[in-house]
Amino acid sequence: MQIEWGDFATLGTVLDLAQCLIGQWPAPTDGEAYKTALMVCEAVLSGGEDDTPEHARAAFIEAALEAGLPLAGYDDGPDF
Repeated sequence: MQIEWGDFATLGTVLDLAQCLIGQWPAPTDGEAYKTALMVCEAVLSGGEDDTPEHARAAFIEAALEAGLPLAGYDDGPDF
C-alpha cells in the first residue's frame, strides 16, 4: 500500500507501518483506530500469537480512514 501525503512511501512490513504511525503520522493521534493500530503493530512485532501482519495492515487502514487520510492502492485483500 502507499500513503498519499507528502512524498509517496510504500509500506511493506509491519515495522514500516509502526514507524509511520510513530514518526510520520500527519493526523491527530488520539483516535481509537490509531491507538488500536499501534497496539496491533506492537503485538505483531513482539511475536504475539493473536495478531498477524494482516491484522496490522487492517488496523493501519482503519486508522488512516478514521483520520480521513487517502490511501493509494487500497483494497480489501492482504498485502503481506
